[in-house]
Amino acid sequence: MLLRENLGPADIDRLVDEENATASRLIFTDQAIFELEQEKVFAKAWLYIGHESEIPNEGDYVTRNMGTDSVILSRGEHGKAHVLLNSCSHRGTLLCTADAGSTKGFVCAYHGWVFGLDGSLKATADDMALYDGKVDFKTLDLKTVARVDSYAGLIFATWDDAAPDLSDYLGDARWYLDLYHNRTPGGMEVLGAPHRWVVDTNWKAGAVNFGADGPHAVKVHGPITAATFGMPPQAVRESLLYSPAVSMGNGHNGILPLIPESLRDQVPAYTGYPPELIELYEQCLTPGQQELSQHLLGGVQTMFPNFSSVQAPAIFNPDGVPINLLAIRLWQPISATQMEIWNWFLVEKEASDEWKQASMLAGVRTFSAAGTFDQDDAEAWVGIAKGIAGQQGSQGEMNFQMTLAYRDKTIPDFPGPGKAYPSIYGEVTEFDVLLEWQKYMSA
Repeated sequence: MLLRENLGPADIDRLVDEENATASRLIFTDQAIFELEQEKVFAKAWLYIGHESEIPNEGDYVTRNMGTDSVILSRGEHGKAHVLLNSCSHRGTLLCTADAGSTKGFVCAYHGWVFGLDGSLKATADDMALYDGKVDFKTLDLKTVARVDSYAGLIFATWDDAAPDLSDYLGDARWYLDLYHNRTPGGMEVLGAPHRWVVDTNWKAGAVNFGADGPHAVKVHGPITAATFGMPPQAVRESLLYSPAVSMGNGHNGILPLIPESLRDQVPAYTGYPPELIELYEQCLTPGQQELSQHLLGGVQTMFPNFSSVQAPAIFNPDGVPINLLAIRLWQPISATQMEIWNWFLVEKEASDEWKQASMLAGVRTFSAAGTFDQDDAEAWVGIAKGIAGQQGSQGEMNFQMTLAYRDKTIPDFPGPGKAYPSIYGEVTEFDVLLEWQKYMSA
């Protein structure tokens, strides 16, 4: 194990080798590196906190994590969203122990201190006059994040006063977020509370995989992929091999598997989408976004550092129609070798109740703790953690060298912004997540 005090800029620079497209295995195993990440990455970047539809009314709240810190996302006066450190300013007690609810304020279970929805101190254990004017109670409000903002219903926060505006942080990624979150006038809504489960591997394994890894869809998921999408394995491979992967800037990356050209005369446009909403998509999306959506087999992306999403049309009844699921998730860091996945399902507000139920079911069967795809992925990621845990195993490199063959090959006439590469097999976008990680760690 490295010692945190011994980690200098030169050491960080050696952990990710941009020229050779490799990364030290230590970044997935070393606790000192993990602890430094909390300071360099999770205290600086914009982090996804929750969805607007989870706290629709004043007084609504949910508890979440920013790195290893517990926070409260609350809806205050005039519809303003607040993100508060979930730690009483008196003695540090965890203030709110519920996952979600509605309240007029937060009361500490230890001494009864009371805080408003905005974190302001309202009352102490007893009469404030007992302090004899020796304490400035304005300094004892709950610690709040530096900034809170949202895009397409997605609420983000950062502890860093110097962070760029959220619009600049997301940058070109907004065009791709719109494909999934801004395609109807009403936007998306969350279907229920997040599913949560722990996986014994480093949080970056998930972020990189959703950045996204193409070949594993055939090798790891195998026949499940073909059965779920209703396509033969060779067609799935063709889609991955010849569909675009996109580096959106600022460490945001994703893939857009498209229906193979050879099958487009057999697969209707907008497969997996509610037919009654297509007119709304055409109102809200640009021509370029419509072009992609019409032939989209799926979509997987990571917004740096740890917010990812996946859309895919699932079919479980041979006589049924494909139903799109949309899952968003956080790879929450617990330790260098353990993370907790938080997973939500979303659907268009305008969709029928029947479609919402079918989309939720498709998601639970595929991308959830009990889902076929997540069980496959978790087994692979835990296998990585076990394979690099030992003294010898931890000394090697993670290889992303398909990047060398593809990083200079971009699609010149791609309809979306960013850098689009001609194959999901190229590993460029996966590796870009780690290059952004290195920038934060070196800053």
